[in-house]
Amino acid sequence: MPFKNRMFNSLIPLRAALNVCAVFLGLIVSSCSDSSPQHQPPSPEEARGSAHPALKAKVTTPLPRPVAAPAGAQKPATAPAAAEYKNGEEFEVMGLKAKPPEGWLRQKPANRMRKAQFKLPRADSDEYDGELTVIPAFGGMEANLQRWRAQFKEGPEPLINNRKVSGMDVSIVQIDGTYLYKARPMDPGETAQERPDYRVLAAIVQAPGGQVFFKSFGPRSTMEKWQEAFTDMVDSFGPARE
Repeated sequence: MPFKNRMFNSLIPLRAALNVCAVFLGLIVSSCSDSSPQHQPPSPEEARGSAHPALKAKVTTPLPRPVAAPAGAQKPATAPAAAEYKNGEEFEVMGLKAKPPEGWLRQKPANRMRKAQFKLPRADSDEYDGELTVIPAFGGMEANLQRWRAQFKEGPEPLINNRKVSGMDVSIVQIDGTYLYKARPMDPGETAQERPDYRVLAAIVQAPGGQVFFKSFGPRSTMEKWQEAFTDMVDSFGPARE
C-alpha cells in the first residue's frame, strides 16, 4: 500500500476520537453553566401585583414641587425623646401631625437627622424586621428618588402615585429589588449587605413646614404585612395646627 494511503487511513481513527472528546467537553461545560441558577429580581409586573393599593397602575403625573418653609415661620419645636412617646401616639414634625399604627415600635432615632424611627416587626417567614424613619428632606424629589434607586442592586424604576391628604401633596413611592443594606447609610467605608426581595415603601409629604420623608424598608412579605397600617398612617396626616 502506498505510504500516502497508509497515512490517511491512520488519521481516520484519530479524528473520530477527537470529535468524541469535543462533544463530551461541550456537555460538561453546558451542565456546569446550568447548575447555578441566579436569583431573579421580580419584574415590574410582579412587583406591581403585590404593590400598595395606590400603586397598582403606573402613574406618570409629574412629581410635586418641594414646599419651602414660609418666610418668617417659626422653627418647629424640638421633638421629645422617643422614650417620652407611647407606641401609637400621635407626633408632629415640620408642622405636620401623624399617628403611627399600633404594632409599630417607637425607637430612639439613630442620628439627629431622624425626627422619629420605628421598628416594623417581621413576618413569620422573614429574617429581618422592617424599619421606618421620618426625616425632613432637602433638595428636589427627583434627586432623592435617584438616591433611593441607587440603594438597590438593580437600580429599579419606582412606582409612584400622587395624591392629596388634608390639602397637602403626598407622593407614595415603592421600589422592589435587591436592597444594599448598610447599618450606617451615610458611611462610605461600610460594605453593603445584599438582601434580595426587599421593598421600600415611602410617603413624601409637602408639609406646612417643608418636605418630609416617611421612608420604610424591609423584606417584601414584612412590608406587605404592614401595608394597610402604612395607609392608615398616611390617611392620618394633617396640619399640626388648623
